[in-house]
This record gives sequence, structure tokens and C-alpha cells, in this order.
Amino acid sequence: MTSGNKLSPTITGTRRAILEHLLGTDANAVTLANHLRINISAIRSHLDVLEVAGLVSSRREPAARGRPKRLYTLTPLALTLFPQKNAHFISALFQAIERSLDTKTINALIGHTVKALWQQLLPEKPSGSLRDRLAAITQALNIAGSYASVKQEQGAFIIVIRNFIFREAFSTFSTTINSRINVQFLRELQRMLGPVWVEWTDTPTVGDHLRRIRVTPRKEQT
Repeated sequence: MTSGNKLSPTITGTRRAILEHLLGTDANAVTLANHLRINISAIRSHLDVLEVAGLVSSRREPAARGRPKRLYTLTPLALTLFPQKNAHFISALFQAIERSLDTKTINALIGHTVKALWQQLLPEKPSGSLRDRLAAITQALNIAGSYASVKQEQGAFIIVIRNFIFREAFSTFSTTINSRINVQFLRELQRMLGPVWVEWTDTPTVGDHLRRIRVTPRKEQT
């Protein structure tokens, strides 16, 4: 799959306006030209670039009069460029949970939720050496858009997460909920990695993009 960074030159200006219009409905070149008030030849040129980039696909649709028209639609790749904003809904849900449930039940619910999230990202527990398991973990995090990587540092491994999966929602969660999610996140990570110690190397703050987790082997790993 092409990365967002590689695609960014193709989605500015008119090309982004085309994609934004196609979010709401499929359209042909004539409709897009009329909507954006741009020459039809220019619109077709932009659509060709977007189609090569894998951001739009096209199909022929019969017309009431004349030749069939080529109808353009967004691809799944293009939809990833317009992420949905779910943080406020999640925040409202957890506020209701805090008001309605006791501490033990809340802890159990968060534990099940974080575990279910990891199971979706990584259905099978990773195997192989610690490096292999860390590679599987970072790949799973990247599927969720976390831009994670691993580096070795003084006998330990550091997982660097550049876009923490809960970052946006954390800005609306209570401190208590944030703390519980952080704890459960590390517990699940430790469960999947095996005989290691895991810890945050930083203190979570609202809106943090960058997070680091230290992974220290409990015994010699190969």
C-alpha cells in the first residue's frame, strides 16, 4: 500500500477538493468540473493522477442520452485520508461508564476492551525471538496508524510510538481512565511479548503524539 507521505503531493488544492466532493457521492468529470468551476480537461487530468495513485476508481455508467459516462468513486485507500473523529463519542461513553459502574467493574471493562483491541490488531500471539515479536507488535500498531518503530538501547528495546492509538481520546478522558488504559495497554503488551519487563519511559500528557515504551528482557533472548 502506498504511504500517506508519498500520496501527499497528489492531494492538495484541486485534487483534494475532488476527493472531498467524492466523499459525499460518486461523480463524473462533467459534474466535478461544474461543481469546482474548472475546465473539464483539467479535471480529467487530475482524475487520471488520482486514479494512478489508487485514490479513485472509475466505471462506465449508461447515460440517458449519448455515450456512457465514466463515474468516479473513492477507493478504500482514499478513505484513510479522511479519518473519522470518534474521540468525543468514546469520551461520552466512558463518562457514562464512570458515573454508572463501580471501580472493579470499570477496571474489568477496560481490561476486556484493551485485550479485544489487541486481538483485532494481532489475532495470534507473536512467536520467535524477542526481535521477531517486537516486529509483529510494531506492525500491528502501524495498522492502527500509530507509526511505531523499535530501537535497541543499553540492553533494552524502546518502542517509539509517534501517533499513540489513544492520543485523541485521551484529551477528553478523565485522569483515572487514562491511567487505567495505560496500565492495561502495558499488561497486554507484556502478555504478548513473554518474559520481559515493560514500562512507559515518559509520563502521559494530554495530546501527546510521541510515546516510548521500554522493553527489558527478563532472561537472555535469542
